[in-house]
Amino acid sequence: MLLPFTTPDNPPARPAAGIAMCVCGLFLFSLQDLIIKYFSGDYSVLQLVFTRGVVATVPILAVAVATAGWRSLRTRQPKMLLARGGFGFFCYLSYYMAMAALPLVDVVTILFTTPILVTIISALLLKETVGARRWGGLAVGFLAIVIVVGPRGDLRHLATLLAFASAFAYSGSILVTRFIGAKERPLTITLYSMFAFIFGSCVAAALVAAFGGAFATENPALQFLLREWRAPQSALDFWLMLALGANAALAFYCLIRAYWIAPVSIVAPFEYTYIIWAVLFGWFVWNEAPHATSLFGVGLLIASSFYLFRAELRESR
Repeated sequence: MLLPFTTPDNPPARPAAGIAMCVCGLFLFSLQDLIIKYFSGDYSVLQLVFTRGVVATVPILAVAVATAGWRSLRTRQPKMLLARGGFGFFCYLSYYMAMAALPLVDVVTILFTTPILVTIISALLLKETVGARRWGGLAVGFLAIVIVVGPRGDLRHLATLLAFASAFAYSGSILVTRFIGAKERPLTITLYSMFAFIFGSCVAAALVAAFGGAFATENPALQFLLREWRAPQSALDFWLMLALGANAALAFYCLIRAYWIAPVSIVAPFEYTYIIWAVLFGWFVWNEAPHATSLFGVGLLIASSFYLFRAELRESR
């Protein structure tokens, strides 16, 4: 989500198709969130990340080799791709852990602070110019997040901190992608991200096996991390785990295509349909009825993000 891939200098004018692919990809990612949340009480999040990565790698690798040959595995910037993969792994790990303890809409809304965080990090670390109006848009965005998570005291909860950590990691991933630019193929970037998910989950699982026994906790987010790996307990669980990987591969493909066949300025606003799916699925599947304050905060966040996006688009032109 959130502009993960570079686009050609002169993308074909197929806006309707790009919008459809974006909405479809985000719908698939929201289905993935449902499966992960369903598993959060019985399995390890590291096991799910590992399974998702292994299964998704197969079709992505097949498409990459079929379209560009084995040279699609070669990279000019291995360190940058590894850094992006590391950010991506931590992003998804903390995002899934947060989902085990918070309503879907809260976690997804916090994740969508990423455009705001990217702007702040770009200003502080990359010395990009941020005018008074954009700083005002940032302030409104953070006010929106306080409205969403503040009234119920969630700002102090570990799951809320994990959701913000996911947004920071996602911001790092996007900034690294900016440095990578058009020097790497989108499928190559995605492949190395899958490799990072597989390697990262194995390393984290080894650390949990070595030191996890020292932690006794009732926190659902930490339990999701520290739980031992186990075989699927039913045929449904087995097929759902496989579906995680297949779903991820198809969702990534949809987003790649969306930004490949249509201009960023047209496609990007439709990423906010992800919040709509989170509200609907959380409400009807998990009975997580959104509070009026949450809906108001989501509206403010979307408005401020649109404002920031338009400002950056004007500056880039």
